[in-house]
Amino acid sequence: MLPSNTSEFEATNPSKASGPRRAGGLVVMLGLLIVLIGVIAVAVTRLPTGTLSRPVATSAPAAAPAAAPAAAAAGVPVDAATQQAIQQVIERLDNAQAQAIATNDPTVMADTAMPAFYAEEVQNNQDLVAGGVTEVKLLKLEWGDITTDGTTATATVYETWSTTFSDSTTQQGRDRNVYTLVQDNGTWKVQTDAHPDAPTGP
Repeated sequence: MLPSNTSEFEATNPSKASGPRRAGGLVVMLGLLIVLIGVIAVAVTRLPTGTLSRPVATSAPAAAPAAAPAAAAAGVPVDAATQQAIQQVIERLDNAQAQAIATNDPTVMADTAMPAFYAEEVQNNQDLVAGGVTEVKLLKLEWGDITTDGTTATATVYETWSTTFSDSTTQQGRDRNVYTLVQDNGTWKVQTDAHPDAPTGP
């Protein structure tokens, strides 16, 4: 039977009575959802384009490297007269070394060597003799570049030597020598003698 009034109808049919209120709630929720979607859409359109990444502190730009100092000027080839003079000094020094060992008189090397190098050669000869060397002989000179920067000269020469020991055995070797010479009262003298190809010990 139909209810005689509204309150009785709501009491006997609660689901029917709440229908309009629930429909209104759904409308409000839909409205809020639409507004929320709109807000999100606006926020998304305002985001920066491209790849997002964590901000990284940037350091100050590195200072430009200091300009490298100009390379030392390379020596220039010597003239013919200087070349001959330097070759003669080196050959005299080599022969003087052989003579010094043969006669046990190192002073014969003094005229062609600067004092510090002369002292080194004296010690070198003593070490050779202590090692059993009885004779050394210069067999061949093969000249390389000879250059100068004005006051210093550099000469490269391949020297072949024969070495005789106290047990009568003989060895022969060829070695690259790089001499540095300086002017001493107008005369070239040997300041150093490097052996770039000589093996180095531990």
